[in-house]
Amino acid sequence: MQRTLGSGLLLVLLSQTVPAADLPRASRPEPPILPVFSWTGAYAGLFGGYGALDRATQFLCTGPGGQPGARYCPVLPAKQGSDSGFIGGGEIGYDWQLGSGLVVGGAVDHQFTRLWGYDRWRGTFPTEAGGYFRRSVAHSGLRLDDLTTIRGKVGFAFDRTLVYATGGLAFGNVRTDNNVTLAGFPLFDGRHGETRLGYVAGGGIEHAFSAHLSAKVEGLYYNLGSRAVLPAPSYPVLTGYHAGTRIATDGFLTRVGLNYRFGAAGLPDWPPPSSTGPATWGLEAGLRYFFSSGSPRERLGDPYAPGQLNSRLTYAKTDAHAGETFVRLDHNPTGLFAKGFLGAGGVTGGRLADEDFPPVEVPYSKTHSPIKDGDIGYGVIEFGYDVLRRDGFKLGGFLGYQYFSELYNGYGCRQVARGDICASHPQPASIKTLGEIMQWNALRVGIIGEARFDRVRLSLEGAYLPVVSLSGVDRHWNRPNINPGAESGRGGGYFLEGIASYDLTPAVSVGVGGRYWRMQTDKASTTAFAFSLPSPMKFQTERYGGFVQLSYKLADFGFGDAADPVAVIRKD
Repeated sequence: MQRTLGSGLLLVLLSQTVPAADLPRASRPEPPILPVFSWTGAYAGLFGGYGALDRATQFLCTGPGGQPGARYCPVLPAKQGSDSGFIGGGEIGYDWQLGSGLVVGGAVDHQFTRLWGYDRWRGTFPTEAGGYFRRSVAHSGLRLDDLTTIRGKVGFAFDRTLVYATGGLAFGNVRTDNNVTLAGFPLFDGRHGETRLGYVAGGGIEHAFSAHLSAKVEGLYYNLGSRAVLPAPSYPVLTGYHAGTRIATDGFLTRVGLNYRFGAAGLPDWPPPSSTGPATWGLEAGLRYFFSSGSPRERLGDPYAPGQLNSRLTYAKTDAHAGETFVRLDHNPTGLFAKGFLGAGGVTGGRLADEDFPPVEVPYSKTHSPIKDGDIGYGVIEFGYDVLRRDGFKLGGFLGYQYFSELYNGYGCRQVARGDICASHPQPASIKTLGEIMQWNALRVGIIGEARFDRVRLSLEGAYLPVVSLSGVDRHWNRPNINPGAESGRGGGYFLEGIASYDLTPAVSVGVGGRYWRMQTDKASTTAFAFSLPSPMKFQTERYGGFVQLSYKLADFGFGDAADPVAVIRKD
């Protein structure tokens, strides 16, 4: 009986055994088809970078009746020069993506360009007739205040990367000035400002990190043609003569920017970092509006009397409005980071106080001039390491570079303390009387700390500027005997910034902050006085204000992959 039951059970089990090859396979889900990104749509953004202004200057002179090279015309060689510095601005545009990856579009941009340069001839000037003028000086200056371009664009898209060529029209606000002093007598003094029309051509590459955020690197060549400025004599000497310069204006711009794309489609927004596990890379980028004020000042000493103060200029309450782009990139496994910001804006007010002291000016004199316009441009880039990282807190150090450019224009002249500089010849507030340009470059060494409380994040940064260099020039427009000359110096400074931000979503945050920086020179000089030793100077600038910001965070945007989840592999 037991043998019969055992045999029956064995037969049942064997009847249920099927070869593995005959078992139905579990169906695997098809991999999702990733959408293809489209560049079609409108966009807007900010950019900053490096610009160069090249100039080719020819000295010109005509006699009575417009005759070139007349008998008493000085003969001076041509000069070439170049200036470079920070630029910043914004753009709007629209792209259409056609078949096979072809992209066409158009863009309009405007940038603040603090680019300027001066040429000077001094000594004994020969004349066309074989004579000469001793102790003579000729000066020529060129300044590009801003540049607007209207461009077409054509390129090819490799999914999220666009390579393109661009070109179109350029409009530049160019100012040219010159003066000629013959045999110690200031005779010719001319200036001319205008918006020039030229052309621009170049190319770039742009990459989309998400459906709405992209970054670009772009190079542009611009050419604004040439103009001649030939003033008549300021006094009844050499009547009928005109002497001045012709300057050709062109240059190159290198720009890095962030764009927000309103109509981009096809590419999903990147998920917040917490939804995909630990991220290798983290990127935060955004925009700021910065309101600030400052009080730059400079002191002019005497080259022959050490310690003697001859003049002092103070630019008080120079209010400015600026826009910024900022970014921070973190490599989370190591704690290494890179960050920076670029900004530019316009000066809307202030007051210039010009003081002259005995024994050079007797009695002591003080004048006031309203500051009606000008601009600022600034940028910071830093590389650092977070030495301390805990939940909700980190502390790091960095090494970096800071750039700051400032231009102030004083109008009119009102005597407020004795003296006779403006008392006998007051200038209305509609006439530009003095302009100052200063460019600062600094090495930065500092620390930055950050603390997070749920959605609230607080950060504080401090930097010491051990090496600061200055280059600048001022122009007394109604005093041709004071020729604009190079100002230069070295010194130090410091920088402070604090930010409080709130996360609206895991990717988007808003914030407010405050910022202060100060730079000064310990040793500086100017060569404004052509036949004198360099005059000692001291410069100081500071800027303080507050900002609001909007930022967007991304994780592992193509530089690395988020940590993969552990997969359990079963072997049968």
